[in-house]
Amino acid sequence: MRPKKVQILTLLITAAAVFSLLVFPFLLLDRPTITYFPDNPRISFVTAATHLEFIPENQLLRMRTASETKERNDLMQDFSLLYRNNQLVAIVNRWQKNVRQLSSSKELDMLPGFYVGLTVHQAEQHIDQSIFGKEQLSQDYLMAIKTNGSFHLYREPRTPEEANRLSKYTRELGVSREQMLRRAAAQYGFQVSDYRVIPLDALTGDSLTHIFPFGKEKAERITGQLWEGLYKNYVRGIQLTQTQAESPLGSTMPLLLVAQDHMLIIFETANQQIMLLKQNFS
Repeated sequence: MRPKKVQILTLLITAAAVFSLLVFPFLLLDRPTITYFPDNPRISFVTAATHLEFIPENQLLRMRTASETKERNDLMQDFSLLYRNNQLVAIVNRWQKNVRQLSSSKELDMLPGFYVGLTVHQAEQHIDQSIFGKEQLSQDYLMAIKTNGSFHLYREPRTPEEANRLSKYTRELGVSREQMLRRAAAQYGFQVSDYRVIPLDALTGDSLTHIFPFGKEKAERITGQLWEGLYKNYVRGIQLTQTQAESPLGSTMPLLLVAQDHMLIIFETANQQIMLLKQNFS
């Protein structure tokens, strides 16, 4: 074999090896995005839950999710965001084909603060050459206070001290969000008073038609498209410029600014840049 051909072959083999070692594993590990598909009555959730708990032996916070449908699905996916003090600290994306049950678990070091776990449970079925989907939302909250080296945790305050701590956090969060909205309005040129401001964790299965004043079908479609947009433009990387992206970890929980025909989605990156996404209602 001629030296030049040997050199070219070596380069090709090296390129293939690099692809196999560096690129191909990511292709294998790449998981489906949250994608909106129209509903079908055959898809029905029996269970959809998010649960936050403290593991005292290891001083860990565990987020568990579980979902179950009546029928087997072509694809099931549970996609979760975990916030501490309004900042994203973990993302979990679990999926599996040809199942009717799905569960996942994520652990991280417990720190004092107010935790919010949000999950989109999605089931997908292929029926008569068409793809249908169903989404269910679940969430859980946990306040963690550390006193004298040990954690005290609660969801609903049972004492005046617990109520005061939760009230203090809520006030501080409200001030922080108002400041971010003022910055966003100045930066992007809109009037906050033209919108209803809804934090992402207020979006539940029961609140859809109150947040989006349309029929149930359209409200569910808007919600599905919202999560699809957040997954692609927020979770998979925040596009700061055409050539610069940033991890969503450390960013704030998005605020939904709802008008009659569109919605603005506003959040702040870990580097304190205000970002705005827009979703039109069709």
